[in-house]
Amino acid sequence: LKLQFLYFIVLFSKHTYTTMPFTVCVASDVFGSKLNLELDFPYAPSLAELTATSEATFTSEANARRPGSPPFQVSKFHVVDAVTDDWVEVVGAHQLRHQCQVYAFQPHSTRYTESQGHIPPATKPRGGQVSSASYRGAPLSASPLPRNDHYSSHASSYSTAVPAVPPSMPIQMPVVTAVQGAPTMPDNAAHDEKVRILFEQTDANHNRVIEVEEMKRIMNLVHMDFSALTIEDLFRKADLDRDSVINFPEWQRFAELYPTLFDSMYYRLKSYWDLQASEAQVDAARLLRGQLEGNERSAKDAFDRSQVEAEDAGRRLADADRGAQDAAGRQRNAEDAARDGVRDVDQAKQNKADRERDLAAERERERQGQQRAQEAARELDGTQRRLAGAQQGLAEAEAAERRAAQALHDAQRERERQQALVDQASGDAARANDRHNQLMNEIPRSIEDALARLQAAEQALAAADARHRELGACAGDAASAAAEAARQRDELGRLLQNLRDRQEPARAAWLDAQRGLEDHDRAIAELEARQQQERDQRRALDEQEKGLVEQEVRLREQRESLEEKEGALRDAHNTFFNNATRTSPGRQGSRSPALGARSPVQQNYPPYGSKGYY
Repeated sequence: LKLQFLYFIVLFSKHTYTTMPFTVCVASDVFGSKLNLELDFPYAPSLAELTATSEATFTSEANARRPGSPPFQVSKFHVVDAVTDDWVEVVGAHQLRHQCQVYAFQPHSTRYTESQGHIPPATKPRGGQVSSASYRGAPLSASPLPRNDHYSSHASSYSTAVPAVPPSMPIQMPVVTAVQGAPTMPDNAAHDEKVRILFEQTDANHNRVIEVEEMKRIMNLVHMDFSALTIEDLFRKADLDRDSVINFPEWQRFAELYPTLFDSMYYRLKSYWDLQASEAQVDAARLLRGQLEGNERSAKDAFDRSQVEAEDAGRRLADADRGAQDAAGRQRNAEDAARDGVRDVDQAKQNKADRERDLAAERERERQGQQRAQEAARELDGTQRRLAGAQQGLAEAEAAERRAAQALHDAQRERERQQALVDQASGDAARANDRHNQLMNEIPRSIEDALARLQAAEQALAAADARHRELGACAGDAASAAAEAARQRDELGRLLQNLRDRQEPARAAWLDAQRGLEDHDRAIAELEARQQQERDQRRALDEQEKGLVEQEVRLREQRESLEEKEGALRDAHNTFFNNATRTSPGRQGSRSPALGARSPVQQNYPPYGSKGYY
């Protein structure tokens, strides 16, 4: 009887994660014909990685066809939508799928015009796929932000290097080929091989003999429900030389006596080691589940971090946008102030020109006053000469009065007239002198006032010019600050877009990790269910074997009892025959059956221990 049950061999190896390969078929127009290349990635690429790898590979293909060709550039991608079966623009890496078909559009120029045409089947690049630096693992980072203003402190505190999203991992159940100490036990093993394996497994201390405790251990290990007395009795039957150990020849003879017992022990031991391997596989799967849980937590943490970073980048982008708007407002105010400063400078220049004209006018008036003073001096001289002449005439008149009494009345009148002329001339001379003095006093004050006003105008012009230069510098600083704020806003915008591009793969990786964990739980449940099923089958087989083994043991005991009785009868027969021969002389010539000779009944059966015996 051969007992067989479900047995599976599993391969044991140290389990390591491997990344899931990802292939994208990229088609484009090269020298007027459609070229479709199959690009391989170790994991789902981002949009930037796909762009860089496509440009590098298509540039290599173009140079292979026409050396010196310009670099291949990608303006946008279109992909076939799985739902609508239409071409749609690729806006994020989440639209890419394994083995998806993508079309790369180039920027329109005089040397390139996109034309419709049939897309051929995808092929590997002739010159091999060219990997870009970003695809090989370099972080996708924006240019470093300067630290010279308020916004750089916020931007510098935010890492521009976007962490790589962990790729999706396939669920690969760890399997076990052998538990430590387990023998190789094939299903179709020969009888001698089974005997050898059982002997080696029973010989726990490897001294090439089996002791009674080792036999009890193997019986308990394979769940043979024998009592200690039964096991000791079986041990005594196997120990032919009665040295309290069973050597291999005795074990072989024992196996010939109890073939069913040995088959049962063999397959039960095989089932034991299979169960150990299955339990080891379940333990390894549970250990792997802890790793998968860690991966799922890592993926969730990465997704949460990407969300937090995206929200933080969004807030900083909003702050940067408001800062750029404020800087633009300050720039406009500075420009307005600079224009006002220019107007002030122009007004100061105009005021200075007016003061210069006033000074020139004052100097002209001074010159005219000096001319008038000179004329007044000449007039004073004439008046003094007239006064001297009048005085001389008065003297002559007085002399004439003395000489000519006759003409006294005329002389008096003439004297009165000349006196009036002298008084008038004296008054004119005094007035001319006063006028001359007044003019001479007014001229310095007018020039001093004009010079003071000119100096004030020059000082106002210098202040306005300095203010103009200061406002120009402020306007330049404001323009630089506005440009820097706009640049940082654009940097943060690109960074936010990159984070959003990474966020969807991170979410997909998290969901994949969750699904992988669920699949792994189902696989563990299936393993445990299969393990329980094997235990149930083993118990059922044990119940079936129990009756057969017990029957074999009882039959062997009965046969040994019969053999003992047969031996006793044979001894009695021989004794009787010998006695009869001695007392009956006529029968002395006949031979008695030899002691231990096989009876006719025994001759019809194969000898004990032969392979034909069951």
